Amino acid sequence: MRKEYDVIVVGAGPAGGQCARNLAKKGLSVLLVERYHSFYDNDFSSAGMSLDGFNEFNFPESIVGRYWKNFTIQTSNELAQWKGNTNKGVVLDFAKLRTFLADECKDNGGDVLMGYSYISKDYTNDGVIAHFYSKKEDKKITLKAKLLVDATGPARKVIYDTLKEQPEMETSAGVEYLIKVDDVVYDKFKDDLFFFLGDKWSYKGYSWIFPMKENTLKVGSAKLLYKTHEKSAESLKEITERIITDYMNATDYKIIDVHGGAVRTTRNFSEAFYKERIVAIGDSVSTINPLGGEGIRYALRCANAVTPHVVNFVKKDKNTFSTYRRRWRKKYLFTWKLCLFLSDTVYYDFSDAIIDEKIRKYKKLVDVDQLVDIVFEFKFTNLFRRVFSYVWKKIKTKLSFTAA
Repeated sequence: MRKEYDVIVVGAGPAGGQCARNLAKKGLSVLLVERYHSFYDNDFSSAGMSLDGFNEFNFPESIVGRYWKNFTIQTSNELAQWKGNTNKGVVLDFAKLRTFLADECKDNGGDVLMGYSYISKDYTNDGVIAHFYSKKEDKKITLKAKLLVDATGPARKVIYDTLKEQPEMETSAGVEYLIKVDDVVYDKFKDDLFFFLGDKWSYKGYSWIFPMKENTLKVGSAKLLYKTHEKSAESLKEITERIITDYMNATDYKIIDVHGGAVRTTRNFSEAFYKERIVAIGDSVSTINPLGGEGIRYALRCANAVTPHVVNFVKKDKNTFSTYRRRWRKKYLFTWKLCLFLSDTVYYDFSDAIIDEKIRKYKKLVDVDQLVDIVFEFKFTNLFRRVFSYVWKKIKTKLSFTAA
C-alpha cells in the first residue's frame, strides 16, 4: 500500500465499492477504506432488487442470495399476492456484493484497507491528508490524496466535520433479523418479496420478509420518525419477533444475526455534494429511496454518475462536480419528492381501512410486472392509465344502468 493516491474512497458500501471499482478500471490510483475487518461484520441490508436493476451492473450470479418471482403485501386485514411465472428480482447477499466490488477494485490495480475508521482530514496546497485509526491494532495511519470520496453513508463523516454543519435531516429507523427456519416455513416465503402495511404488523412504516438461500429469511420492520414523536406500544424488535412467531408460525427457528440502525436523509438533496477536495456519494447524499427504502441500486447509480467527474478532477484538473449535483437532482428530485409524499400519506395519514381498500383495488388494476415497474422504477403512467380505464368502466356501467 502506498502513501499517496489519486483518490481515497472512505466507506466500502455499495456506493464506495462501485466508485472504487470504476476508478480503478479508469486507471486511477485508488484506495478503498472500510472500518470493519470483514464485510460479514456489517452485513446490514435487506438488499431486495428487481431483475432489471440487478442486470444493470453486470454482477455475477454468485452474489445472489435468492431470486424472487412473486410480490406480496399483507395489510392488517387483506392479503394480496401478485404471482409471476418467471423470476422478477433478487435478494442480494450484501456481504458478497461488497466483497465482489472490493475484489474488482483490487483486480484492476486498486488497494483495499480493512479495519480502519476515518478520523479527520487536513488540506495542503495540492491535496488532502486523511487520518485513519485501527482500534484492533491501536494504530494510526496518514495518507494523502488529490480527492476524498465520502461514502460513509448517513454519517457523512468526511464532507462534514460536525453534525451542526449538516442541513436539516429526517430520520427513519429499522431492525432486521436473519433467521434459519424449517422447510415448512421456508416454503411459504421462499419465492416472494413480502411486505406488511398497516398498524397490525408495522408502525408508521412497513415490515418485510425477504428470502435467502438454505432456509434463511430476512425479517424486519422500519418506521419513519420525522413526523411524530408518538411511541408505539411495541419496539421494532418486538414487532419483528411477533411477525416471526405469530404470522410466520416459526416456533423453532435459529437467529443468525440481528442488526439495525437509523438513516438520515434530506427532502431535497440539500446536503453538500462537493466541497474542498471532497465529493459525497450514496447515502451521504440521500440516495436511499424514501418510499420503500431501496438504497443499493441508487447508491450504485450515484457511484456511476460521479465517476466521470472524478476522472475530470484528477486527470484533467477540471472541477465539474456542480454538474454532478445538478444532473442528479434533475433526474431524481421530483421522483424523491413524490415518494416522500406517498410515504407520508401511506404510513401516517391512511387508516387501516383505507390501506385495505387501496390494496384490493391495486390487485385488480395491475399485474406483477406493472407493480415491479411502479415499486422499483416509479413508472406510474401505466397505473394512472389503468385507474382511468377502471373509473371509466364504472361510469359507463352506472350510465347504462341509469338509462335502463
